Amino acid sequence: MKKTLQKAIPKLYGFYFNTIHLFSKEKAANLALKVFSIPRRGKIAEHQKEFLSTARTQKIAFEDGLFEVYHWKGNGPTVLLNHGWESNAFRWKYLIEPLQKLDYNIIAIDAPAHGASDGELFTAVKYSKVITTVIDLYEPKIVIAHSVGAMATIYQESNHPHDFIEKLVLLGSPNKLEVIMRGYQNITSFNNSVYGSLNNLLKNTFGFLIEDFVAADFAEKIKIPSLIVHNPQDVIVPYEAMDEIAAKMPNSSTYTSQTGGHSLYTPEVIEEVLKFLARP
Repeated sequence: MKKTLQKAIPKLYGFYFNTIHLFSKEKAANLALKVFSIPRRGKIAEHQKEFLSTARTQKIAFEDGLFEVYHWKGNGPTVLLNHGWESNAFRWKYLIEPLQKLDYNIIAIDAPAHGASDGELFTAVKYSKVITTVIDLYEPKIVIAHSVGAMATIYQESNHPHDFIEKLVLLGSPNKLEVIMRGYQNITSFNNSVYGSLNNLLKNTFGFLIEDFVAADFAEKIKIPSLIVHNPQDVIVPYEAMDEIAAKMPNSSTYTSQTGGHSLYTPEVIEEVLKFLARP
């Protein structure tokens, strides 16, 4: 029964969007974007609190409240860690511990509407602004990002380049927003008329159409030495996204992980990331 309800609820949303669209295109589009932008999970669980409490924390004001920054102090280069959708800074525990042994100065953040950060809605554009704020404040030499956090990092660095960043690591990054949105449409079954109105809303709100938000196109502007990692068994983000981004990113290399799926927090991936960071 529970699985049946889980499958039915998205379809009910789609039916609702389709019905509302008959009366108000704008309202239907706004509702569709709102549902898409609300994380279902990602808040800090009880078992995650103990580890996160080992960091010094800071609250920074942003558009709709405060976002959380974690700092594990070290004497080495500063590393910024940007998590993905429906996650929080705890997801980096697997990487933070070996980085601490190497005395890196580690910064991690909770995205808007995630972890201990305020907000109800999340978009890659909003996240990119938070990332820019943290980069400007802490001046990391290395940025490591996962999933939509990687996409947001590419977007912000293409718009607000930072000369002091020396290395970039992108784990399981999506390439095309259109792939994500078509997946959303498929899950909820809203019609193409709603999709068109949603596309117009993004154009009016953010200045781009869905099909124009392509990480590879933004990556063309990024000259930072970069490592892009993906796994062929990733069921969240298509594996080909790695090669699409790398093909346009002038100073990038790729690594195909045989473990980790979309999460990519396995010893194999850790080892490859640390090897990349150690390169002169």
